[in-house]
Amino acid sequence: MRDILEKEKNIKNLIFDTTGNGYFEAGKKPPTIDELNAALEKGRAGKGVKISQLAEVDVQKAEVVYEVAVSGLG
Repeated sequence: MRDILEKEKNIKNLIFDTTGNGYFEAGKKPPTIDELNAALEKGRAGKGVKISQLAEVDVQKAEVVYEVAVSGLG
């Protein structure tokens, strides 16, 4: 899903937390739910996969960012 949505030009720095909630910085014009769902459908995310909520939130900026590599999945 992330690979599909990152192709949208109005989405920057898309991340998902462990609960499945996604966060991104919007470009000049924030995308609508309909635009995001159309992108998922076009990208063949799977039947029934859709954005159910889109809201602007305040998130603190991290001072330090870590990258984690995980092996042994699937």
